[in-house]
Amino acid sequence: MEVLGVAANVIAVVDLSIKVASLCVQYAKDVKNAAADIERLKKEVNNLKGVSEAVQELLDSPNGAKLEKSQRLKDDLDNGLSQLKSLKLRLTPRTSHKAMSRIGLHALKWPFQSKEVDDLAGRLRRPAETIDRTLQVEQT
Repeated sequence: MEVLGVAANVIAVVDLSIKVASLCVQYAKDVKNAAADIERLKKEVNNLKGVSEAVQELLDSPNGAKLEKSQRLKDDLDNGLSQLKSLKLRLTPRTSHKAMSRIGLHALKWPFQSKEVDDLAGRLRRPAETIDRTLQVEQT
């Protein structure tokens, strides 16, 4: 039963990672003065997505049953999912921006300061690193 929880979390993390990365791409097009911050954040999102896809590959392999008891893996996926949800919420344009874009005005503003991006990148990096370490242990 636990594998289903891990598998569901993997799917959710991958799906949300794609959405957040897409939002970062949109910001990169519309906000020129934050390109480095946007790219750094997108890199961490894609890294979390990558390790989550590695979990999915392991779940689909003959050794997938090993993950059944990996509460730590589930917790790390939950943490990554929580970070992505929070990030997506902050990156999703408000209603006023959507209305403005319908009439051809683009006033998208990057919602983070550079120091805040450092913190966000670290919060995305931690679960990705622990998931990666857990996978290394599980595969041995």
